[in-house]
Amino acid sequence: MHPRHVVVGIPTYRRPELLARLLASLAREVPPDVLVVVADNDAGEEAPEVVRASGLTATCVPVARPGISEVRNALVREATARRPTWQWLVMLDDDGYVTDGWFDALMRAAGRGDAEVIGGPVVGDLPPGVSLLARNSVYAGRARHASGPVGMLNGAQNILISRLIVEVVGDPWFPPHLGVAGGEDHHFFRTVLDRGGTLAWCDEAVVHEPTPPERLTTGALLRRAYRSNLVTAQTDRAIRGRTVVARSVTVGLGWLMRNTATAAVRRSPDRLAACAIDAVSLGGRTVGLLSSRTPTGGHAGTPAASAPTGPASLSRRTSTSSISSTDDDPGH
Repeated sequence: MHPRHVVVGIPTYRRPELLARLLASLAREVPPDVLVVVADNDAGEEAPEVVRASGLTATCVPVARPGISEVRNALVREATARRPTWQWLVMLDDDGYVTDGWFDALMRAAGRGDAEVIGGPVVGDLPPGVSLLARNSVYAGRARHASGPVGMLNGAQNILISRLIVEVVGDPWFPPHLGVAGGEDHHFFRTVLDRGGTLAWCDEAVVHEPTPPERLTTGALLRRAYRSNLVTAQTDRAIRGRTVVARSVTVGLGWLMRNTATAAVRRSPDRLAACAIDAVSLGGRTVGLLSSRTPTGGHAGTPAASAPTGPASLSRRTSTSSISSTDDDPGH
């Protein structure tokens, strides 16, 4: 695949130092012809200055309307405007950085042609002296898989999206009503699956994401566990149906009881901490099953996610190699 058919998209908001670190890591990884698009939800001066200083083939676009969904949707639109024949869009969050071999690993995964969206691992880097709860939280390590097809991805940090599924899903790809709530990435993945797309994992394409201390307090950890599970349950209920979510809650309760009993018998503080987070997560999922109301603030939401509309679907696999190899680039 020619590098001009790949775009890297980065949402950012008032984190110039972290954005600079990410762009520096990309400068060591991506070929010069790869376009990097930064969408700035602050619409200020700091992010454009960081982008200009990066040495990358890059542009920074302001996104005045608040919310992560607005920013992600702007990235897709800008990729299409500047690289009309792009085939793959990488999404990275501004608080991580890529590792050696990351880009080549993602391109190999794309070349296998077995999925429309591909995710890679996000390794959590915790500061020293964090609590037992933090060491057993999502920030300490998100789920990893063997490379290949998977049923769900962790989030929109470190994902690769095909042009084909972007055209099938249609604008807006990330629901604006979840822009403040969070969970817009899970909604996108569910929509991809609902439209006949597939998800895959590339365990060799590693991103690191250091976690600031304010996200690791007991209150912050439990709020995230509760709210993120509440919103994803509402999305699953809307797209897959109430019965599916109810079954997952029942199965989750069984696992929680068994794991808690095992942790108590073995007197394992780490297992008990993980069970505490799982209990709060299950509580959020239960509330999401029963109610359309969600709390405000990060990892919260507004009304429950609606099921995707429209007739478009992937009735058969289509190779992205059918996209024209010409590239009309209006400039950077």
